[in-house]
Amino acid sequence: MKKLICTLLTLAMLLGLAGCTVAPAGSADASTDTAATEPADQDEPKTEPTSGTGLPGNRNPLTGEETDTDISGNCPVAVMLNNIKQALPQSGNSKADFFFEIPEEGGITRIMALYQDITDVGTIGTVRSTRPYYVRLAVGHDAILTHCGGSNTAYYIIKKYMRNADFNDMDCLSKGTNCAYSYFYRSQARLNAGYATEHTMYTDSDKIQDYLKNGKDDVRTQHKKNFDAGLRFAEDGTPDGASATDVDVEMSQYKNTTFQYNAENNTYAVGQFGTGYIDEANGNKQVEVTNVLVILTDISVVKESTKGHLSVSTTGTGTGYYISGGKYIPITWKKDSVTAPQRFYDMDGNELKLSVGKTFECMIDKSRDVKIDGKVLEKPADANADDNEVDNMALAD
Repeated sequence: MKKLICTLLTLAMLLGLAGCTVAPAGSADASTDTAATEPADQDEPKTEPTSGTGLPGNRNPLTGEETDTDISGNCPVAVMLNNIKQALPQSGNSKADFFFEIPEEGGITRIMALYQDITDVGTIGTVRSTRPYYVRLAVGHDAILTHCGGSNTAYYIIKKYMRNADFNDMDCLSKGTNCAYSYFYRSQARLNAGYATEHTMYTDSDKIQDYLKNGKDDVRTQHKKNFDAGLRFAEDGTPDGASATDVDVEMSQYKNTTFQYNAENNTYAVGQFGTGYIDEANGNKQVEVTNVLVILTDISVVKESTKGHLSVSTTGTGTGYYISGGKYIPITWKKDSVTAPQRFYDMDGNELKLSVGKTFECMIDKSRDVKIDGKVLEKPADANADDNEVDNMALAD
């Protein structure tokens, strides 16, 4: 009886296998011939964004511009540029990708210029000292901060983030934070022309690259894993807003920065002190940018400072304006922490997409005027919080 049952089960299994066919991997049907098993035509694979910009292909994460190779993993070099009137003109500024201008003590301003690819920039200067708020912004960009000294608090913060965030800088002072001082030089031509010594310090792209590769300091030149610069781009990010062809930003009681729209190039020519913001090393070319960001925040004099140093809120949230393509809109901004990047949003909360190109950011106190096409803008409601992440110490000299 058991033998009969086994025979019947075997016959059933054989009949079942005869009624179905197992298709080999990659085939649509096992009964079809070889030609029929070839995969059907497929659409070309889409090129996905690789740089965090929101655009496909190799892109500069500071400008959204296409690049021949992938440079998005580079730590940008951030250079402190002397912007006092007596020190002008600057050199190498026209080749920067992103600019920060912020007031300093006495109402002067300094500019921190970011270069995603320092190669072939040439002469850069004059280089001056840094302040805590520039350090915080450089940390948020995972940048290599290049400077000539700094306030005591700036040095405190640099050393803190060197320890806690693998932050790197390039300091020209022999008693500074590293051994980079031999990669800077004084301009003899400027000294001969009567410039004050503090307005004569330069470096160049070859020296910076030599220091990063061969210097005595171990400097990280590639971004940390999953780093995001926080900037998003569209090929044409012109906002749906009001006209903005003539922009005048009151940086302080000392100076204004202006932006004149050139519709032919779709750029803004940067000006200051009644003339163009030019690059002496590039044939006195006036700097032009595609985007202007005006960031409203809290700026005050540090009471403990004997030199009038400023406290500038760089983290938290706030409001401002985005200007591009001859138009402007109010925006909001946020920076969640010192190590986080800045992020920007329209008033509906959508992430802002800048136009592909260079950006100039003016960070000013909320009380300062912003004039567009001859009209002083009404200050928007501002939810900016104080910068509570102040590195566990009073901001003193």
